[in-house]
Amino acid sequence: MIDDVFQPVKMKLSELIKHRDNFLSSLTTKRKETVGTYERALREFVQFFPQDGKFFFRVQDVERYRKHLAQAKKMQDASIATYMTSLRRLCQYLVDIEVLEKNPATRVYGSARPKQHNRTFLTLEEVDILLNSIDRSNSAGLRDVAIIRLMLGCACSEIELTSLDVGDLEQQGKSTFLLMQGKGKSIKDERVQVPHDTALAIQDYLKSRTTTDVNGVEHPPALDSPMLLSYSNRSQGGRITIRGLREAILLRLKSSGVQKGRTGRLTPFSLRHTAGILMVEAGATVEELMTRMRIAWRPTAMLYFKQKGKLHSNDNVDSRALVSLEKTVKRKKSAKRSESASQR
Repeated sequence: MIDDVFQPVKMKLSELIKHRDNFLSSLTTKRKETVGTYERALREFVQFFPQDGKFFFRVQDVERYRKHLAQAKKMQDASIATYMTSLRRLCQYLVDIEVLEKNPATRVYGSARPKQHNRTFLTLEEVDILLNSIDRSNSAGLRDVAIIRLMLGCACSEIELTSLDVGDLEQQGKSTFLLMQGKGKSIKDERVQVPHDTALAIQDYLKSRTTTDVNGVEHPPALDSPMLLSYSNRSQGGRITIRGLREAILLRLKSSGVQKGRTGRLTPFSLRHTAGILMVEAGATVEELMTRMRIAWRPTAMLYFKQKGKLHSNDNVDSRALVSLEKTVKRKKSAKRSESASQR
């Protein structure tokens, strides 16, 4: 528990329920599943509130609720983290509408935080082996190359990839961008720059889906169609699912040989971890990493800095093209030049 000055705020159960309902109604940009999770988690808090009888929105009150989840409800760390996140969001809503002065739940962790990622990463040599092992003579192969490069170049998560549409790819001058729908969101409000090689991989895949009518006129995929299609027998031509995406990339990891001896630890999400380490080694700041990887919690971003140097990407100029960090590198060199000039 962290000592802090929090003025006690008394609230009737009826008032709490009203605030809870208004909070859930305000989540218009969140996915339906996310709202449902918050609603289920806050149901436990609403039950605890009158039983406790002395919850006045102080740090010690939140800590007491956390102990209730762990000891009385016997929840695992992952569940406690979810329930505490829901309470933290509710308290922040109460701060925003000026019912609370400060958010006491930000002072109490949901559960023990990991000190390192459970999944491992790919070496630069393994990235080359993986990409070179894929047959690009068919749409499925071109799609998987695009997926791998998106996870490496844009640090895309599985859910972000499955929600992409063809029209989310935007060209502005020489730069390419993607509109992303982040975790827990119902709208696409993240704009991510796409590395050159990743943009080419996407374009090659979309070109393979171009059809020609009887008059010889070519028709590219519609802008509102899914960017990544399924090629399984069950859902041929439909939007790829998270499960389908995971199975496709796991198959590539296995068939290329890079997964040997690391089954369960080397997964599709390992590509995102690889991207994070590449960005750190190229000189990205914590804030830049959080923005580029859509990470909301700073300690999560710091896990990548603990692995800095493991890829030795500074010895490989081509590795910077994977995540398009030329600007970061140039900025660092410019800063060093400025520092040298000031010393002179």
